[in-house]
Amino acid sequence: MKSYRKIVSLLLTGALFVGAVGCGTGASANTNSSAKTDSSSEGKELKTVRIGSPGNDDYPLLESLKLALDKGFLEEELNAVGYTFEYTPFQEAGPAINEAYASKALDVAIYGELPALTAFSNGVDTRVFGIADNQMNAGVIVAPNSGINTPKDLEGKKVIVGIGTNYHEYWQHLIEDEGIDPNKVEIVNVVSDAASVFTTGEADAWITLYYNDIYYQNQGVAVDIANSVDNPDHAGLWLATGRQEYLAENPDVPVAILKAMKRSQEYTVEHPDEFFEAIASPTLGLDVFKEAYSFDDTFSFLNYDIDSKVIEKLEYTAGFLKSNGFVSGDIDINAFIDRSYIEKLN
Repeated sequence: MKSYRKIVSLLLTGALFVGAVGCGTGASANTNSSAKTDSSSEGKELKTVRIGSPGNDDYPLLESLKLALDKGFLEEELNAVGYTFEYTPFQEAGPAINEAYASKALDVAIYGELPALTAFSNGVDTRVFGIADNQMNAGVIVAPNSGINTPKDLEGKKVIVGIGTNYHEYWQHLIEDEGIDPNKVEIVNVVSDAASVFTTGEADAWITLYYNDIYYQNQGVAVDIANSVDNPDHAGLWLATGRQEYLAENPDVPVAILKAMKRSQEYTVEHPDEFFEAIASPTLGLDVFKEAYSFDDTFSFLNYDIDSKVIEKLEYTAGFLKSNGFVSGDIDINAFIDRSYIEKLN
């Protein structure tokens, strides 16, 4: 496994992407790169693909691609076709990635379907070419003894919802299924500072990734009142996406990334503990991730294919964006999906 070195600090500021879902904030991101040459390519300079995802230096990439990074699968597959990579984590998640896409500061990004579709619907010419996780789980946590026992009890409360992220879509599922009147809820729109806002009592509830849900429960500072493990239809997606222009000019790149993801899933089935060790945040700890991902011991959620279940979720998200006025017209899901790179694996 190669070591990765920090090479530059990239500050994305200004309104590079004028999104309809409140994504006017910038992001501070650190970029890491793999080696620039490879012995298998006879010392030739490798082309660089710029990859981004939500995260930070201590927690780069997501799900199967995190294991692929640690085991060297991603580097090996890209090197084999003449490429290396630079990685940028975005603490402000999807909206900040959209800014980078709009300014062509990224070639490929692994992130949630809601911000990805928001970018696409606003004219950022991207495509989804694979899936990093087809059941990205979220949950709702509140303080113990808060008197909040069900999602309906959130009326009259302050709830942390990252507008423009997959948490926003999960919130919509709760509104629809639990009969919540959104006009009676005060939304607190924070992402990177969400943990401190919740733990200091500045908000009554926090919609967050399921492993955060588990962690704060185990710490005794939160209880869970709803989650998508209990209702998988409410789970989101981690998409593997790329700028269409870049993918068309560099078709070996998405295929190489998919090969790394496939190797990672197959390796995970045989070595689950190594998967958990790879994806576990140093802050939250290994046991939290084992518990959070115990819902599927077959690891089928790591299937990279864009199947009918994935398409249904994308269609729901497109409908959510339109019905809430975040986009003015229909989103052509078929135009957003490009399975041609998956087909090259078969």
